[in-house]
Amino acid sequence: MQIQKIVMEKFRNIFIGIFLVFFAQLTLPILFEWKINLNFWYIVIAIVLYFLLVDFKNPEKIARNAFLLILSFGTVIALIRPVQYALDEESHLENAIGISDSFLFEYSDETISDYDSVFLHDGIRNQANFKGDDYWYNVEHQPSKIAGVPKSFDNPSFLPGAIGWNIGRLVSNKVYISYYIGRIVHVLAYALLVFLSIKISKVYQKMLYLMGTLPSALYVVSGYHYDYLYYGASLILVALLTNVLARKEKITSKFVVKFQSLVLLFVFSKFPFVLLGTLLTFLPKEYFASKKARILGVVSFFPVILFAVIYSGILNIFNFSGSVTGESPGLGYFLKHPLPIIRTMLSAPEAILENFIRRPLQYISHDSGLLFTATTLIVLSVLFVLILCTRITVPKIWGTYTVLLMLGITFLMVYAITGDPRVYNPGNISVGGVQGRYYYFMICLIPLFLGNWLNSFIPIIQPSEEVDRKLTIAIQYLLSFLVIFTVSVGFYTQI
Repeated sequence: MQIQKIVMEKFRNIFIGIFLVFFAQLTLPILFEWKINLNFWYIVIAIVLYFLLVDFKNPEKIARNAFLLILSFGTVIALIRPVQYALDEESHLENAIGISDSFLFEYSDETISDYDSVFLHDGIRNQANFKGDDYWYNVEHQPSKIAGVPKSFDNPSFLPGAIGWNIGRLVSNKVYISYYIGRIVHVLAYALLVFLSIKISKVYQKMLYLMGTLPSALYVVSGYHYDYLYYGASLILVALLTNVLARKEKITSKFVVKFQSLVLLFVFSKFPFVLLGTLLTFLPKEYFASKKARILGVVSFFPVILFAVIYSGILNIFNFSGSVTGESPGLGYFLKHPLPIIRTMLSAPEAILENFIRRPLQYISHDSGLLFTATTLIVLSVLFVLILCTRITVPKIWGTYTVLLMLGITFLMVYAITGDPRVYNPGNISVGGVQGRYYYFMICLIPLFLGNWLNSFIPIIQPSEEVDRKLTIAIQYLLSFLVIFTVSVGFYTQI
């Protein structure tokens, strides 16, 4: 009887998922049509496999369920999204192919022939000379030209794309095979990082699940983009920190090494977040297992920041070109004219809601008002409930320092982007191009910092184990169907 009930629930979920694929079209200002093509079947297969494999009823499997959700529908996004339509893919793809050919350094005389082949099928940036599907599915790999002297380090955050590209080369001489495998390996890398973060966490699993499976996050990581590393490292760091703050473990020397190794990953994805390595310094001594561990927690940041400034070229001991701030007007300019950065920092909540949470899709022909509304309501409602359920005491000094550090990192992110003339020129009112996804780590901390404070105004009884289990199930259902709905809207509206 129990098996029969489980089977019926799985068929029910599959039916609802497939229904959402058709229903999504009704939420758009377009004429209804039965769009049954290969991309449709990719979505249907993902829905069937996903619901057959997941187990929502067992809270112990939430990490596995997150992995399956990301891998299933991230792969679908990677396959159905047009070539070069993923975020920043025009530049990041070339970096990934470059690593597969030159591995450690970028050289002064490089010609990435495979990237040139992909560019001819780029419907956004090469409309005048665009070549269609007949070209795309037949163009073959060409050797790259790597010559000259090293001019900068290759960015290892693009390794998943490079690995996927080389796997494609091994199985086929067609460029498109490498292209899609590279995208899928990016999805796999992100899914593994989310899985690890939830597995590591002892008190913050539901928040990590929410942030890890956000539709907007899936759409970013399903292309050649290094934010998979920023998101994944952020989630694991938050898992480690909340374990310590909730007194579930003490900081040992081994913990410090793991923590700073994760911080090091930000050098390759979101440079200002390297400063998170200072967080251990301001924790009270009772959070450490020994005096040795506390000393190591302080001094271990110095080799991390030294590597960061050398790699980024701030300390240019290798005489490499490049800068993390481009051609910025400089700190002196912004000390005299601070308002553009201040205005941009104050607009962070709008950026988070508008272009990260509410609008997960890019390059679409029509908007779905229902998708925007559903995404906003679901994410904010789940976040509010998780805030109410979070009871972790944050040490006052550490909490104050962390808030100031987040403001400092925000300033540095905005300052760094002022070097891009596409988004800022001296005299502009504010700095453009600062997107909501930049604040991913800050969003992860919201329940931690607001939990006890909000409970002082809205006191609720700590949920029982059964209520907590039902909440875990509900969140997984909501995010699963939201992801399916988002992918379905993208299926009908992708340019």
